[in-house]
Amino acid sequence: MDPTREPTHTRCAISSCGWCEQDGVDCRFCSGTGWWRPERPHRDGSGVIVWVRVEEPCRGCAGTGKEHSPTAAHGG
Repeated sequence: MDPTREPTHTRCAISSCGWCEQDGVDCRFCSGTGWWRPERPHRDGSGVIVWVRVEEPCRGCAGTGKEHSPTAAHGG
């Protein structure tokens, strides 16, 4: 993972997100980096399906580094 890459989003699409506005609450999927490395299936040359790692903006936090959980931010 390249730590110099910037996330694609600076914050979530919610105009007033109590979860994003909290300090020190990192996303559990990317650990606050804004990027994650999921696996995806790929068929190799012999037809066998293998799993390969890809690097992309974190879907858990929309690349902000802070996990979005409106229900948790509003008490459930």
